[in-house]
Amino acid sequence: MPSRPLPTNVSPEEYLRLEAQSEARHEYVDGIVYEMPGESLEHNETVLNIALAIKPRLRATGCRMAVEGVKLWLPQLNRYYYPDVMVLCDPRDTDSHIFQYPCFIAEVTSPNTEATDRREKLQAYKSIETLQTYWIVDPATRSLEVFERSQHWQGVRLESGGAPVACLGLEVRLEGIFGVA
Repeated sequence: MPSRPLPTNVSPEEYLRLEAQSEARHEYVDGIVYEMPGESLEHNETVLNIALAIKPRLRATGCRMAVEGVKLWLPQLNRYYYPDVMVLCDPRDTDSHIFQYPCFIAEVTSPNTEATDRREKLQAYKSIETLQTYWIVDPATRSLEVFERSQHWQGVRLESGGAPVACLGLEVRLEGIFGVA
């Protein structure tokens, strides 16, 4: 079931107030609030595997990582999202709950989110000045699509090998993402 819209014509400030009081997570798209669907164990394991593959590299770079429960604010589009994984290297990101300048984002698809991840979020994320790499990870097919700014945002589908995290100078093995040694 796709996420359902809730109140309309909500300001960003009203959204943040509502979200602070809510038990469920919601994304905000230009005045419309959408409840996020619950995720599967497979989804959570995939997100965790991505985070574990990236984490060792963070200390050497001084970057940080946010996973699932942290907001991304896109002021140019008037949107708040909850990406599955973000790498944050920009010193302008000083808030501990809301970020604007990730260099890497990964979204793990599910039947409920795939269309949004491939269309709406892909277009929105391309507008982030600091974003270098966006992954759309599909646990069902054990594949991912890599979109890189340096490649003019042309997607490359991978089913084996390694996937780049450009801002960390890192390549992550797909076998590690999908839990296969």
